[in-house]
Amino acid sequence: MALDQASPGRRVSVVTGATSGIGRALALALARRGDLVVAVGRTPGHLAATAAALALAGPAAHQVLALNVASTADMAALRRALEGLGRVDLLIASAVLGRTGPAILPPRTRDLALADWQAMIDVNLHGVFLANQAVLGLMRAAGDGDIVNIGSSTTPHGLRGTALAPAYCAAKFALASLGHSLAAELGPEGVRVRTVFPGSVDTPLIANTMLDGDFGGRISPESFAQALLGLIDLGRDMVVPDPHLLPVPQPGRRRGGVGTGPDRTT
Repeated sequence: MALDQASPGRRVSVVTGATSGIGRALALALARRGDLVVAVGRTPGHLAATAAALALAGPAAHQVLALNVASTADMAALRRALEGLGRVDLLIASAVLGRTGPAILPPRTRDLALADWQAMIDVNLHGVFLANQAVLGLMRAAGDGDIVNIGSSTTPHGLRGTALAPAYCAAKFALASLGHSLAAELGPEGVRVRTVFPGSVDTPLIANTMLDGDFGGRISPESFAQALLGLIDLGRDMVVPDPHLLPVPQPGRRRGGVGTGPDRTT
């Protein structure tokens, strides 16, 4: 899966979970600012739509790759593809799995199948680890790069355990610690690693659920993308530890709702 060399001076940005929700908004924002975007996703129809949108957003030879972040082989293929480009400046690990089945209500922990637990951990934690690994060779060789792993502010008070989401919460807690470890390891080599904790963002992940109940509002994907890219730029000159981006409560939105379980957005 070799890609053509990037044009000299053009930034290369990789986004996983790029065909829906936060990831798609970020991929398009990066294309509009002039980056060559490598968008990673799984759903065929979403991949085609994302490719068309990226072509309109920016003139670079953007790439849309059908890869599974939880697959060691697929993330090795991503690494080889990026080596073909010759550089990678930014990774945003945005792929997420929020629900594993068609049930409207998520199961209680006592009824959660091990296979469903494992699927969530595979995408939400192992997938981030593998995507990070895929870019580290090029970033370390360049002595520069940004990695942003998308965590979650599960409550208005930050990342907390919430009912009926044991695997999701466990993975996001682990992701926060992974980010701290990688930042300490890679900072001296010029690679900046951050975990960002968004609250309720208006994406398919929470469509037809009440996951915004505690927040009383939602952030638009476009606003989140704009804020995150600004934070990345700020982070070249200052430390912005564990930023939590929370929505402003909106009139008419009920607080204290019970989540019905988000959907996959990869």
